[in-house]
Amino acid sequence: MIRIAIADDHTVFREGLVSLLSEDNNVSIVAQAKNGKEVLEILENESIDVLILDIEMPEMDGFDTIREIRQLDIEVRVLVLTMHSSLQFIKNILKAGAHGYLPKDVGKTTLLNALDTIHRTGQFHSPETAKMIMDDLREDTHTTAISPREKEVIQLIADGYTTQEIAEKLYLSRHTIESHRKNILLKLGLKNSAGLVKYAIRKGIVYC
Repeated sequence: MIRIAIADDHTVFREGLVSLLSEDNNVSIVAQAKNGKEVLEILENESIDVLILDIEMPEMDGFDTIREIRQLDIEVRVLVLTMHSSLQFIKNILKAGAHGYLPKDVGKTTLLNALDTIHRTGQFHSPETAKMIMDDLREDTHTTAISPREKEVIQLIADGYTTQEIAEKLYLSRHTIESHRKNILLKLGLKNSAGLVKYAIRKGIVYC
């Protein structure tokens, strides 16, 4: 039996989740909370296996709640259930100390599978989330392969300089700059300078 606590400030959603999960014989809903402070009070008095946690809550949000749980070294696994789905958001909650993530529009079967997986193994990543994270790691690997000189070239491209102007600024030939540009696109798997600039800004290689 998995002992569950649910934290979400939207009463209708929280109670709907309780009703949904209560239908499963492997789950026991031990407590509910509408903010992080209530979560910490529950964890002081109850043994909870998995905490289903929203992020945007009053008084103490999900991020602060996770950090406080980690700081207090409370033995509970945290599954974040939220409307946010960007890669950076997912990376932030995992970095904060969450054990898994799911969007709020997830189906019952997937949610129950996530609870069971986190309870047994200590973490859960859906195939979609795992793919996003792995793709990002591959991009980071490509980014680290960019040399300091190539980063200079990327920055100047992002600043709107032509190939000839970049060559003059770096005291290099036009041919060398063209070679740098082609090598950069090849390393990053990009097709043109427009895609390069978007990628470089997103990954923090350059700043505009």
